[in-house]
Amino acid sequence: MTNVRERNVIKLRSGSLMLVALLLSSVAEAALHASLDRYRIAMGDTVRLTLSSDDDRDPGDADLSALEEHFEILQRSTSLNTQIINGQRSQENRLSLELTPRRQGSFVIPPFEIRGVRSEALSVDVGPVPEATGADEIVVFEAEVDRTELYVQGQLLLTFRIQQAVNLDSRSITDLAIDGAYVESLGQNSFQRTINGRPWLVHEIRYAVFPESSGELVIPGQTFSGRLGSGRRSLFDTRPAGRLVRRTTDELRIDVLPRPADFPDTTWLPAAALNLEESWSSSLSELEVGDTLTRSLTITADGLQGAQLPPIEISEQPGLRVYPDQPGIDNANGDGGITGIRRESIALVAVEPGEYHIPAVEVPWWNTSSNRMEVARLPEQTIRVRAPAPIVEIAPVNAEQSSASAGAPITEQGLWPWIAAVCGIGWLVTTVLWLRNRPRPAIAEAPAKPRTTPTEVLNACRANDAPRAERELRHWLTATGHRGTCESWAAQWNDPQLAQAVSDLLKARYGAGDTAWDGQPLARAIQDLKEPSAQTTQSALPTLYPAR
Repeated sequence: MTNVRERNVIKLRSGSLMLVALLLSSVAEAALHASLDRYRIAMGDTVRLTLSSDDDRDPGDADLSALEEHFEILQRSTSLNTQIINGQRSQENRLSLELTPRRQGSFVIPPFEIRGVRSEALSVDVGPVPEATGADEIVVFEAEVDRTELYVQGQLLLTFRIQQAVNLDSRSITDLAIDGAYVESLGQNSFQRTINGRPWLVHEIRYAVFPESSGELVIPGQTFSGRLGSGRRSLFDTRPAGRLVRRTTDELRIDVLPRPADFPDTTWLPAAALNLEESWSSSLSELEVGDTLTRSLTITADGLQGAQLPPIEISEQPGLRVYPDQPGIDNANGDGGITGIRRESIALVAVEPGEYHIPAVEVPWWNTSSNRMEVARLPEQTIRVRAPAPIVEIAPVNAEQSSASAGAPITEQGLWPWIAAVCGIGWLVTTVLWLRNRPRPAIAEAPAKPRTTPTEVLNACRANDAPRAERELRHWLTATGHRGTCESWAAQWNDPQLAQAVSDLLKARYGAGDTAWDGQPLARAIQDLKEPSAQTTQSALPTLYPAR
């Protein structure tokens, strides 16, 4: 009974621990997100705040008292979106708030909290009331830049703003074309604005402009066209459309500064912020010859495109193979313009034991906010690779000594003499079987072709499947007693075709992978391996039973 009770207690404790773990994991995975559609607004503008949850938490339960200190809530709406994909159910609860600022300044909207889960804090800048237009104005079209001076290849934010006090149909803007600059669209946004008690509907179109040369950058005037709403009641209404309204912005001239003379002779990177990060797939000190280690590098720059960020290379060292993958280049659009992202993935394969030093990585860049050069740096890393563990062989036991030990008279009392006798007989049987079936001695002059047929390796080669072929080749070599790398195995055969085929396989497996791998050369090279000659395979050790 006692054992049964103890087992029940253990089961109850285990179940309780699992329940606690599940609860903690659900709390950890739950998310509450907050975002604004704009982070720079003016007095009288409206801004949309969205609070969403991916579980059963209702964003409508959030405490909004801290928000109402700086903003007036004009309108609120909620929505629930539920999806079932492949039997997995997911849902999103969303609360949308239309806000208008109560005062001018820079504010931080604190995190919202619902049942122990908190959202992000949000920062927003509220500017003064825009200048009032003429009393007879019904449409205003203007262009605005975030600066009048910047460095070559730096980012300039250009905003076209349409303010309308009436309904407009058939709205259009001339296509933006700027000589000597690359232009990237950042999207559009619409909101309401109140100036001196007069309501306006505002549309903003934003661009990121990157000048390609120093000097003066000219942004030509753009023209907006629209027709006053005629109030048509249906598609069959034949009343003429309203009168045409046209507005044109002023021409803008920007001073583009050249690259500073004291900047080093590397890639020119004018950015508001730049970060350099790295991660490794495993520990740098627990590697064995033949293991693969992957280094992932990420460069993130505010105000630069991903294509402007430089590659990071690692040079090969004796005993260390380097296989870079294709870089991942992305752009993320935000309130501050474009954030460029470049991801590098480099596979390292050690073919010899030793200690390898990966040099420090330094990326100089120009801080456009502080107007000075800075350096993003990753420290030097050391990789330690140990030799493969040797194959442990059981030393033979002398048969005469084992027989004598087994047949010795038992002088001690108890169970231990009987156990010793049984063990002695077992050792004797093991020794006889080992002597009968012992492996042939290793051949120093040339490797022998394994007797097993590498069917899986050949099938993977015929399918041109590089990852599978490399994996099956390693398994085959391990099963046949080879403890080194695929390259060291190929080198033993002194076969150029085999060595080249193995090298092509590893490049396709860990390299850029931009071309398809052809597995036929490797399959032919493996099938063409020949048994060593009789002189080569002759054992250097005497036979166990020499002829008489």
